[in-house]
Amino acid sequence: MIHETVLVYGGSGFQSLAIARALVARGHTCRVLTRSAESARRIEALGAKPVYGNLVDAHSLEGATRGCDAVILTLPLVFDAGLALKWVDHVIRAAQTAGVEHFVFNTSGPVPEDETGVLAVDIKVRAKQRLAGSGLPVVGVEPALYMDNLASPWAAPSIVLHGTLAYPLPESQKVSWLSWQDMAAFVVAAMMRPDLAGQALRVGGPQALTGSQLADALSSRLKKPVSYYRVPLDDFSAGLNGALGEPVGTEIARLYGWFSGEGAACLNVDATHEETGKILSVTSQRFADWANAVDWTALTNPTP
Repeated sequence: MIHETVLVYGGSGFQSLAIARALVARGHTCRVLTRSAESARRIEALGAKPVYGNLVDAHSLEGATRGCDAVILTLPLVFDAGLALKWVDHVIRAAQTAGVEHFVFNTSGPVPEDETGVLAVDIKVRAKQRLAGSGLPVVGVEPALYMDNLASPWAAPSIVLHGTLAYPLPESQKVSWLSWQDMAAFVVAAMMRPDLAGQALRVGGPQALTGSQLADALSSRLKKPVSYYRVPLDDFSAGLNGALGEPVGTEIARLYGWFSGEGAACLNVDATHEETGKILSVTSQRFADWANAVDWTALTNPTP
């Protein structure tokens, strides 16, 4: 295997750190763009190199990208289309100047061909279009939903303490859940396949599971009954707005409204997963195996 020098966007975000960890494990030289010393320490702990820069500063991105063979872009969560596209333009210009040979866009979720009227989706649609017209050798990796969402502070305590898996999707909806670790494996594998440039690969776990099936798997893991509860979108929106401020909750709730309706098929990639896994030589984890590896009790205890 040829070892690449790779710039990863996303600082110390969970997705970017998973990608950095996968790159280092495979012997690549990994740089991770960051703005803070605290983030830099987490990056260094993985064996990657923090490089300081800011998406709004095109010059800093050119310096960070210089000498890189590949770029992996994960956009921050933002609900300002003009700002997000300015970031994408800066990333494109830096990659063009550096002459990168591989470029992977981790979209952090499904991206349809056309705009939907949902800002969180449409920003990714426009970013994808900008990248497609850039002349860069871009491969898109479009994950379904992450298993790790269920181990988050807003989901895990309810599961462990109250036996309720609360999530803003219909109970009967099938989703090809995958882990951050598996997403990173798909991304790194796509980076090593320049022949896939111009393609967008939808990826997910090996099972498309309903809410009840998730709850059953968690019941087995925790040795106690767990039931599924669909969180009403208005409640979901209000809770996130209270924690993170408007319009975060409003826009994420609109995203889940799209997932529950027109975009439902985008979350069920089970039918194509086997083919994509073979193309990229990635075998992803079953939900029960992921759940069995999680220390659920620790997730309900505050860090000392």
